[in-house]
Amino acid sequence: MLQISIIDGHHQAQSRTTKNGIRYFQEAYAHMGGAFPQQIEVPLRNPSDAKPIGEYTLDLSTFQVGRFKNLELNAFELKLIPIQKSVQKAS
Repeated sequence: MLQISIIDGHHQAQSRTTKNGIRYFQEAYAHMGGAFPQQIEVPLRNPSDAKPIGEYTLDLSTFQVGRFKNLELNAFELKLIPIQKSVQKAS
């Protein structure tokens, strides 16, 4: 499972002006198995779509099958879902 972290200071949407208009995104960190997480940008349709601070993984709908039947990531719509922490009761 790919873990994506949104930390304090990166929980707000940011914008960038492009030739096609304003593009919204949110900075996050992907834990790819190395010593340090990699900084990434998660595209947003609207600033209100920004996720709160927390740990996430990619929703299965983020993946698609390409023209040549290869598995691809839809880079324009990364859907994040919260990682459910298992809670064990102390007996």
